[in-house]
Amino acid sequence: MSSDILPAPRRTQADRSAVTRSKVVHATVMLLQTQGYTATTIQRIAKTAGVSLGALQHQFPTKAQVMAMVLRHYAVKRARLYRRALSMKGSPEDRVDAMLDTMWRLVTDGPEFLATVEIELARRSDPDLEAATAPVLKRIDQFMTRWLSGRRMAPPDPYFVELRLLNSALLRGLAVERARGVPLEDLERSFETWRRFSRAELLRIADRPA
Repeated sequence: MSSDILPAPRRTQADRSAVTRSKVVHATVMLLQTQGYTATTIQRIAKTAGVSLGALQHQFPTKAQVMAMVLRHYAVKRARLYRRALSMKGSPEDRVDAMLDTMWRLVTDGPEFLATVEIELARRSDPDLEAATAPVLKRIDQFMTRWLSGRRMAPPDPYFVELRLLNSALLRGLAVERARGVPLEDLERSFETWRRFSRAELLRIADRPA
């Protein structure tokens, strides 16, 4: 029997870059959740991620670009969760319930949602951050509104746009309340109160002709 061991394939530059991005995303999310936006500096991100400052800034020269990348990363994850929840749901009732279940999961399943809230709040006083993230947030809103409305090839119902904005505002508020230490069971009861109203309104929209 040969004792030769095949050498492990060498990682490409693309592989190394992907590993660095993943480390940076997770470090940034953790720092945003625990330290807030201002304290989440490029230097702290690099140290927490275990990468050199040069390697980080080679891919993301500015803090604002790091934050835009975090928003894109979370948008992909969020879209994947919604697709998975809605893909096997046939009736309007099932689709609405799946969407609302996923909204609650976004707030409670990990620190990413609160991290995005920190980024969005910081945009008002950081022109570089606003400029770097505005195109990302616009694409996210356009995609999610069309996809969740079920009218991906046509403009969504205007009332759906308003209701989705309300849902997004509620989720951000719940994330902030959770960060303040409000017990999760209290937040869940509040969400269930909103859910009953939102479900009825979303189903009313679903009954309208496209």
